[in-house]
Amino acid sequence: MGYLMSSRSRERKIFINCEELFPNTIRFSPDNIHYLKNVLRLKAGDHVTVLDGCRSYNVILERSAEGKLIGAIVDSCEQGSNLPVKIELAFGCVRPGPTEEILRHCTELGVESFFPLLLERSSRRPESAGPRWLKILGAACAQSGRSQIPEINDPTILQVFIDKIRPESLIIYLTVDRTAIPMGQVLDRLESNSVTILVGPEGGLTNAEESLLAAAGCVFSSLGGFILRTETAAILGAGMVTSWAFSRSKPSTTIVGP
Repeated sequence: MGYLMSSRSRERKIFINCEELFPNTIRFSPDNIHYLKNVLRLKAGDHVTVLDGCRSYNVILERSAEGKLIGAIVDSCEQGSNLPVKIELAFGCVRPGPTEEILRHCTELGVESFFPLLLERSSRRPESAGPRWLKILGAACAQSGRSQIPEINDPTILQVFIDKIRPESLIIYLTVDRTAIPMGQVLDRLESNSVTILVGPEGGLTNAEESLLAAAGCVFSSLGGFILRTETAAILGAGMVTSWAFSRSKPSTTIVGP
């Protein structure tokens, strides 16, 4: 199932699954046809930008023999990365509501990969990343104007997650320990182009889990003196890294007051 940009955006964008892509043609799913016709109010002859997570397609809508909308591909190009730094987020599995908040808002903030973790204190233990999660990622990309839908991994245990992380990526565990290094200081010293944020479930990590992270070279960091919910810590941590990444990629400016 694909998801669309709001019609308020000047450039109308739609995300598709690979099953909808054919040589020179887009055969939109029923849900995407519904949004094209009833939400974006598009018709045959209109242009739309189609994204599949790898390429961007300039498409003209046409009416098929069955009366449905299809897309004729005019041209295409590869999609670039959304941020100069790769941001991944691992979070302890929690209730559906907070999980959806994490996926939605952190996608808008530029997170490229999600790792739901089955930790000792996790309140939920889902077996896989279901269609509901994928729908949320697509809708959040449409809302924020991102060109690529993040990857979401199936829930896994901590050690398997550690083994998957690329060697060049720095793991930052957001702990409630107020004596840990403040997040701002960690970012000021950061030289890697890949950051993995880890947030525990309600109740945090156990001593054994923290020992696994310490052995893997993880940096323990604090977001301040407040005790934050899992979703709040995840969103705040992702936002801080995103802001830092953008500021590092742009020349500094001087702000002069009145």
